[in-house]
Amino acid sequence: MAHIEQRSKNSWRITVSAGYKSGKKLFKKKTIKLPETLTKLQREKELNRQAVLFEEEVERGTYLDGNKITFEEFANKWLDEYAEKQLSPGTLKPYRFRLKERIIPALGHLKLSKIQPQHLMEFYNMLGEVGIRGDGRYKATPLLVTFLSEQTNKDIVDKSGISAKTAMKIKNEETVNKATATKLCISYDLDLDKYFSHINEKSLSKKTIIHHHSIVSDILSTAVKWNLISFNPASRVDTIKVEKYKPKSYDEVQLGQMFMLLENEPMHYKTAIYLSVDTGIRASELAGLTWDKIDFDNRKLVINIQRQYVSGYGVFEKSPKTENGNRPVTISKSVIEKLKEYKAYCDNNKIEFGTAYTDSPYVFVHSDGKPLHPHRPYKWFTEFLNRHDLPRITLHQLRHTNASLLIAADMDIVTVSSRLGHSDPSVTQRIYAHMIKSKELEAANKMDKFYEKLTNKLDDI
Repeated sequence: MAHIEQRSKNSWRITVSAGYKSGKKLFKKKTIKLPETLTKLQREKELNRQAVLFEEEVERGTYLDGNKITFEEFANKWLDEYAEKQLSPGTLKPYRFRLKERIIPALGHLKLSKIQPQHLMEFYNMLGEVGIRGDGRYKATPLLVTFLSEQTNKDIVDKSGISAKTAMKIKNEETVNKATATKLCISYDLDLDKYFSHINEKSLSKKTIIHHHSIVSDILSTAVKWNLISFNPASRVDTIKVEKYKPKSYDEVQLGQMFMLLENEPMHYKTAIYLSVDTGIRASELAGLTWDKIDFDNRKLVINIQRQYVSGYGVFEKSPKTENGNRPVTISKSVIEKLKEYKAYCDNNKIEFGTAYTDSPYVFVHSDGKPLHPHRPYKWFTEFLNRHDLPRITLHQLRHTNASLLIAADMDIVTVSSRLGHSDPSVTQRIYAHMIKSKELEAANKMDKFYEKLTNKLDDI
């Protein structure tokens, strides 16, 4: 039977029996706080409910104590019981990496209830140090070159497991990554810092440090919800300020040059680029687009699926993150004609390949019908720009190009936001604030024209 004891005005402690150990009776205790607005009857009902739940948790062995469980233990539990079910693979993978490589090594040993804002600030400051990324290049020191000159390539390959080509690179003082340098040093029991010099060591960007902070905050916020800690220490840390993001895009001249060069490119890639510029569709939405979502008669495109690839998970489909991500978009007459041409091209390929053709619902496929890998259009677009020495932008930045063209044409921000599938027009306004601000002078000039017309009318009276 649980025992309930009032600790302060709105705080109570629940104590339940947890069996015996070495003949000694054990107890589990939990402190809860209730809103002041509850009536006496409501308070008693809620206290009894909490007591029953707590007793059941203790009996099942599922009760967690914030004073005893470490951040690492809770983070692993959070990953298994929350993140795996709530987060997409694309979000979950960097969460797992950053927890394993940086967050847990720094904070994992701390008990949840002992984590203070100061611990987090020290951690974030450490993330800003040069070399924390661990992706710098490593070059053999003269000491290592001398040591390896006494070893044959075969001996190095057999002992360390690196390739003969990599062994020659190290001997020739060419740079390798940290994993390779570490592997070689471990196999020969050498000191990494003594036998390799670090080249191009970098610090994490402010944006990446903020992402680490978000992960920590998400985990601690869940700990608060589960009554393991009374407050989230991450909420009391001043986050690093990041410079406002100004998305890159093509102007009309660059776009015209790109379209001209696209004419001699494969039909599926050419059509994908036109559709990206025309609608602002995301790369993952482009990869998941199916023919049944295109209404040729009404020039409508329905976007409601994203197709992505994440290493360790493979290719998968998911719904957009927000409700506004599910959206209809009207296609221009020019691009709907290009889609019709591409559809005829695909139908012809189906006849030519016969039984060797892969029937797929996806729009963007290889000539034999097999769906394009979600990353393929991105890679092809980069190669295309490099081949023609065009200004470097990413496939995603064609989306920014679409928004830039619409804003420059005085399209209202609500319509632009709707076409892009942003969760709220304020998101669009924040991303393209620099463009909207640049039109302030134009707005003032329009007012001058209005006053000029008004003056002329008054003079005529």
